[in-house]
Amino acid sequence: MASARCFNWPNWRLFLRDGTVLVFLLSFLPLSPACALTAEVSPDWLAPYVLRGLAAVWSEIPHGPTRLETLSIVASRLFSGYGVAIDASEGEPKVVLEPLASAKWSAAVAGPILRPPVSDWFAADVRGMDAEIASIVDGLPVEALAWADSALRDRVEEVVARRLPGWGFSLLVREADQKNILQVSLNPAQPVILAVTPSVFSSTMPVMFQSDLAAKLLPGLSPLIGMPLEWTAIHKADVERFAATLLEDRNAVSNTRSMVEASFEADQVSRLDAVVESDRFIFLIWIAAYAGVEGRYPEAGVTIGWNARRELGFDLEIYDEAKVDVSSFGLHNRIGFRFPVLSSPSFKLRLGAEWSHGDAWVRAWADTGRIRRPYAWWRYSPEHGHNAALGYRVDEHISIELHYDARYKNKIGLRGILLL
Repeated sequence: MASARCFNWPNWRLFLRDGTVLVFLLSFLPLSPACALTAEVSPDWLAPYVLRGLAAVWSEIPHGPTRLETLSIVASRLFSGYGVAIDASEGEPKVVLEPLASAKWSAAVAGPILRPPVSDWFAADVRGMDAEIASIVDGLPVEALAWADSALRDRVEEVVARRLPGWGFSLLVREADQKNILQVSLNPAQPVILAVTPSVFSSTMPVMFQSDLAAKLLPGLSPLIGMPLEWTAIHKADVERFAATLLEDRNAVSNTRSMVEASFEADQVSRLDAVVESDRFIFLIWIAAYAGVEGRYPEAGVTIGWNARRELGFDLEIYDEAKVDVSSFGLHNRIGFRFPVLSSPSFKLRLGAEWSHGDAWVRAWADTGRIRRPYAWWRYSPEHGHNAALGYRVDEHISIELHYDARYKNKIGLRGILLL
């Protein structure tokens, strides 16, 4: 049941005297009696649309003894598929629309051909959607589609927007086995994903492994291309789980017993950043060069480490770093350990100590574990003073540091690091 009411305003007259407009309220009596309409129709979602048409017709019909009869004739022509009855026994006209014939309906929902895992997410979202849409058109005469198509589309759009935001649809009515079928064909609506750019970062494995993982991740994420941004965004967690699963199946990840954490942002060119960290092993290869520090030459090094968490019951990394000075090709070696003081997915603060050629250092690291983020480290030796750096990780390969070393005359300089 829904109703629409129309009212008439009081009668006003304007008088012009001495060039001044004076407005007088002559009467508070309406020009015509206040009018109201009530409508009953099945399905009930049609009521607002029926009332809109009835109110427009009712306001245009002149007052008189045949006014209700005129409304009935016009309504029967407007709303094909329905019989019209008008009850004015209670003073306000009540228009009742009854279907002339009972219509049997079912609904079929179809989407484009999708590949896993996108097809699985889509199937889960549309499960039960055919029954929900069939309940919308239940009892609707087929003839009513001539005037109710816009109202039906609005109702179906509500269902699609709730279940599949970002998807468009088209409607088609067909008949099979003496039953009317409402075919809902779903299609991605703009904007859609045009490309996915994956990146992999790890502080425990060489960049060559990280680049290989990112390259292998790219074809696995290709089913996302062409999917609506809005819909993909609500499946952000599904995308991240899928990407983590793809990486965990790679030998470089499983053999090093690495943990994977993925972060996805839906855009026309979407980014997927994955962090792969081993809880057992560290293996890094790097080259460093200095600028503005006299006496410092490029160097290359290898860092190998092992986490004794399983043996000790708490995180303790033991590492050995060997580096070669390219000016003299002298080999320098230092060993150390470190343990986390603060640890979260977005920030780590670690403390430790290391020894190199008989010198002992205490050391601290602060790192976000992400590319395009700052980091810092500091170490101190009673014999050599402070050595520290404030750095920025430009990408998977390159880091730039503002470097301080009390052992040299020019204590402050720049250090570039290339991870291999």
